[in-house]
Amino acid sequence: MHYKRTSMIIFGFIGLLIVSLSIYVGFKYLVTHNQWIGLIIGILLMIIGILVYQLGEKNQVFYQLTFLINMVGIGFSITAYYVFKAYSLTFRDFFVAIIVSIGLLILFSLLSRISLIKRHHKIFLAIFILISFILSLSLWLSSNIFTGLSFYFLNIIYFFMIGIVSTPESFKDISKEMAWISFGAFILVSIIVLIILSEGEALSGIDGFSISEGKKKKPKKRK
Repeated sequence: MHYKRTSMIIFGFIGLLIVSLSIYVGFKYLVTHNQWIGLIIGILLMIIGILVYQLGEKNQVFYQLTFLINMVGIGFSITAYYVFKAYSLTFRDFFVAIIVSIGLLILFSLLSRISLIKRHHKIFLAIFILISFILSLSLWLSSNIFTGLSFYFLNIIYFFMIGIVSTPESFKDISKEMAWISFGAFILVSIIVLIILSEGEALSGIDGFSISEGKKKKPKKRK
């Protein structure tokens, strides 16, 4: 299990680096475009990832390639949010988000070695993720200091936590599990981004409707 924990932490760190690079490149080239393009590119990459995954039974390299493709896709999906907000992330934003996320993964890994927690690892996992999710979301919503990147990255890391308490030990099994983790992380992150973008569009529509209604209801001046 020690080997499994170390593998998850290493893969988690690599995954976040890939996502960070994808966000940086994606924002640079998509900032002048519609915010939905990043999400669309992410979905297309996930579809490619599904096709590549099918070849994994023949060679485990395809599982690793699936992980890479999906992580790039996650980066583009997150990019959609920052294009929507027209917010350019700095190196410090990426650094803090990665340190916080990997730090929490390491903490979970260490705590999961305690005998009592081992016997009830599913309950501990659920509580740990729930507390982390609520705290990170609250900090993001309540303070302008937080860009939300740590929140997104933590939603990726939760799947690596699930990987830590699961059973596969062989490298082939872990490679396959990494592919599944990347699919799960992509779906969760993309749903969050989609909800935010949809709400933003809806609010814009409501504002536009209110303005137009206000203009219609404005009485004409008498001559």
